[in-house]
Amino acid sequence: MGHEVWQPLLLWKDPVLTLQQMSQGGNLLPVVLCLLLLHSTLLAAHLLQGDLPQLQGYRVITVRKFMQVMGLGLSSIFALCLGHTTSFLKAMIFASASIGFQTFNHSGISVNIQDLAPSCAGFLFGVANTAGALAGVVGVCLSGYLIETTGSWTCVFHLVAIISNLGLGTFLVFGKAQRVDLVPTHEDL
Repeated sequence: MGHEVWQPLLLWKDPVLTLQQMSQGGNLLPVVLCLLLLHSTLLAAHLLQGDLPQLQGYRVITVRKFMQVMGLGLSSIFALCLGHTTSFLKAMIFASASIGFQTFNHSGISVNIQDLAPSCAGFLFGVANTAGALAGVVGVCLSGYLIETTGSWTCVFHLVAIISNLGLGTFLVFGKAQRVDLVPTHEDL
């Protein structure tokens, strides 16, 4: 029996929670996202400017890579925890933390495109978003296949962690903050 949308499996296959119980924890995620996004932006600004005595003004690439470790590394740890919990409260906490820590990406690779090539940042950002959208399409199909064959969400969360860590490793190894656009002089940020 095929299903075009995979996530409703949680609602009808083995209903552990009622919709009312699910909605009670639904307000946690937006609060966590707002708080973490605000903190990631402020943290990046302080690391770059050295406003606080204990933060002495780090190099741009160091801050970008640190933000990616927070955004992809910690996020994947909570995704793995999400796959191994049976408690609704823990699942809400792990899901909120996993999605919430992804807000650190906005101070990492998302703005790094503008550091690299400000003259064509719009085009590069469009290419990056297209790649992400294509991965999203393939990921939904692959997730559905994994759930259908294994009957469990655990392997889906493992897949999320693997993909996140592959992206993180690639950025940590190859990520730079040196301008490479049409300007003839290179600025090491």
